[in-house]
Amino acid sequence: MSDGTFLVCISGQLEWIDVLTPAGSSWHCKCDFFSGPDWKIIGGLEAGLSQIANVVHNGDKVVFNFPIEIQFKSTNPYGWPQIILSIYKGMQLAGYGRVHMPINVGSHELDVALSKPQSSSMLGYIASFFGYQPELLQPKMLATTAGNSLIRMEHAGYARISINMVTQAFQSLGYDVGCNRGN
Repeated sequence: MSDGTFLVCISGQLEWIDVLTPAGSSWHCKCDFFSGPDWKIIGGLEAGLSQIANVVHNGDKVVFNFPIEIQFKSTNPYGWPQIILSIYKGMQLAGYGRVHMPINVGSHELDVALSKPQSSSMLGYIASFFGYQPELLQPKMLATTAGNSLIRMEHAGYARISINMVTQAFQSLGYDVGCNRGN
């Protein structure tokens, strides 16, 4: 690629989530990728919705094995891709998670902390006793720093993502990722 661009290919899966799970509950996940202004998606999907996974025993991990595959093209590493997870129990939000994709090529297991917003008013706090859970209108805002310090969050569990990273023309453009693997 002589035009100063490089490629980043990401493939893998959202394996499971580890949250407080009652037997008989159903779960699903929405995955969104977020990247900087110089990044262009040239293959795969920017967002996806998993199948519904049902929990048989109390405390089981919720297994999704939801495939993730996307290819990016960029001229600038600024805005390196991130994945934002929105986890739902039935139709109610159970938590959000966010993680940058690894910069090194190869296989990676990413443990993503999940958190959910807390009510910011007394009325919202009282409404939480009746099943109301605050949600973000734009979960992609978690990928930026704009206003995130104003959101109160509480821990909601973990998610495991297995990722395979491949880059092309990244090191030939002079970028050093601190290892000798890749091209």
